[in-house]
Amino acid sequence: MKATITKVGGFFRAVEVQGIAAVPGSYQVQFSSQLESSSNPQEWKNNFALILTKEDLTTLRDVCGAALAVGD
Repeated sequence: MKATITKVGGFFRAVEVQGIAAVPGSYQVQFSSQLESSSNPQEWKNNFALILTKEDLTTLRDVCGAALAVGD
């Protein structure tokens, strides 16, 4: 699953989460960006990636939820 998480002017940041078939229960979390004013504006650049377990993803979800709850 890939989703754009930031849109500022002509800059976009996306995150993609994919299961790793060779390592059941593990997921690659890839962050990438795109800049409309670049020489190839349709190209996504990989910024960084993480390998996380299902438990790690659940922790990340909970941390994001807690941060959002503080803002309410």
